[in-house]
Amino acid sequence: MIQANNIIDWIFYLSESVKLRISTFVIIIIITYLILSLSAVSVIGSVGDVEIKLISPIGAIARSAIPGWGQFYTHNKFQGVLVFLSVSALGGLGIRTDAEYRSYYKQYKELVYSGSSQSPYYYDKANDYYKLSQFFLYTAVGIWVYSAIDSYIDAHIYNAKMQSSAIDINSQRLQTIK
Repeated sequence: MIQANNIIDWIFYLSESVKLRISTFVIIIIITYLILSLSAVSVIGSVGDVEIKLISPIGAIARSAIPGWGQFYTHNKFQGVLVFLSVSALGGLGIRTDAEYRSYYKQYKELVYSGSSQSPYYYDKANDYYKLSQFFLYTAVGIWVYSAIDSYIDAHIYNAKMQSSAIDINSQRLQTIK
């Protein structure tokens, strides 16, 4: 288990190089996310006189390379924010616990070579942190993959709704012509 009581303790507990790597990663992701979310282009289709904007399901999957952007593209902004925050938080926790694992494992190796009786304690701690880091990282990847699949499905659902509304509008126009 992580011994930090809250997020502030956790941040101060990190080494400077880990803080720099995490902050650089977060800044790059946020800037890329903002730039790419503003440049979403839709395919324009038409049904009769009514123009509808369709979105590409493949484009939604491609945009999911950045967590949450596929959801933004399919007009699910709240879900996109949740995906982005959850993948970022779990990835950060995975990186943090991996650093702890490496620290305890290094101490374990040093104690084994010196013949200390405390080596089993450090092995157990390293093993616990290893399992925890793997859990966080695999969960982040799982959410990321799920969001890509979900954005593909949501693109189809969005397109079906747009086409259905265009058909409804055209049928109403036909009824007024009669």
